[in-house]
Amino acid sequence: MTDVDRPREPLEVEVVESNARTMIVAVPGTIMEFQLRRSQNGASFEGAIGGRYFRYDPRPSTSRANAGAGAGAGACAAKKDTKVAAA
Repeated sequence: MTDVDRPREPLEVEVVESNARTMIVAVPGTIMEFQLRRSQNGASFEGAIGGRYFRYDPRPSTSRANAGAGAGAGACAAKKDTKVAAA
């Protein structure tokens, strides 16, 4: 996930649960979990933890394979137990 204030400092997380509007993620090696939400289908998931604001765009990247490539509109590309990190 990308920190909007520090784009070169991505945060890798594991997806605990997700659907079309919300995603709960856990930070590996910690007890921290937090929720990301998106305002509308197709928008990025956004959320904050510890004073940092993160964004995750589930659309397939052209530079790497994505777990949800080919998912229908409004579907969440991140699946449970998947690690999510910024490119």
